Amino acid sequence: AAPGWPSPPVHAAPAPPSGLNTRVATPIAPAPMAPPVGVPVQPAAMPSPGTSAQPAGPARDIRVMGEHRVILHTMEGQVKRGSIKNAVVSAQALTLDVGGNSESIAILKLKAIFFMLAPGARPSATEGRKIRVTFKDGRQVAGFSKDHELPGAGFFVVPADNRTNTERIFVYRHSVRTVGLE
Repeated sequence: AAPGWPSPPVHAAPAPPSGLNTRVATPIAPAPMAPPVGVPVQPAAMPSPGTSAQPAGPARDIRVMGEHRVILHTMEGQVKRGSIKNAVVSAQALTLDVGGNSESIAILKLKAIFFMLAPGARPSATEGRKIRVTFKDGRQVAGFSKDHELPGAGFFVVPADNRTNTERIFVYRHSVRTVGLE
């Protein structure tokens, strides 16, 4: 990741049994809701700088530390630009700062959070399994993920196309129709 920008959590994906076709589309069930905003979260081991993933029963809290320029894509097709700071992206709501004004957005209304590269930063090396996410609205994103099989509100994808200004994407499970392995 670029200096000052966190990397997605690191998790090893199990290898498929030999001789089986690995191009599989798996339907995604809605994830259990995260605890309400303001509920204390127990400290967790940090798998990578800036991001913590913590099991909490079948779900996990996902924190993104620091301030990040983001583009939010909503289930209704809206696009909102701004920044988030020390966000729990698995909470019930996310606070987006737009030019000094804050807006609280329920995660059930969000499809994905696109984390933008810092000006002049280069995309980081890709790691994890190559996947193709198909959203409920039919749109798709292809990239690499290390945590798409873990329980929780969502998972990170590093775009396969490194010509974009997107460092990584947090995909909300409730917005996903299928995840296919490539």
